[in-house]
Amino acid sequence: MTRYNDLTPFSIAFAAAFRGFMAENNVTGKQIASKLGRNTGYVSERINGKRALDTEDVDALAMLAGGSLDGGELLLELARRAGDSIARPDNVSQFPTQPGANDMTEEQELKYAADESPVEDEIFD
Repeated sequence: MTRYNDLTPFSIAFAAAFRGFMAENNVTGKQIASKLGRNTGYVSERINGKRALDTEDVDALAMLAGGSLDGGELLLELARRAGDSIARPDNVSQFPTQPGANDMTEEQELKYAADESPVEDEIFD
């Protein structure tokens, strides 16, 4: 299970893009929860960037939006929006930073600076 601190800035931006698409299409969290057969807490954690969204969440939004995008196409659109928002520094403040999300030890920073890949244990800790 992904912990709150483990989400990347992209995951948080993706959640913001997901919320934005919900608003554009008048889809509520309650509707998504019902479509998924989940409770509203499940949806709330995901659309607020506390847990990662998955393809089932995106599929449900695509179906509820009733537009021309299927789940795969919506996934790509949300990824594009998230990437664009990260690339624009003026939008960064709308995505809360997660404590510890980008914390690296000095040793890890030196390895990345030297273009060395971290050992596998460091990636999955």
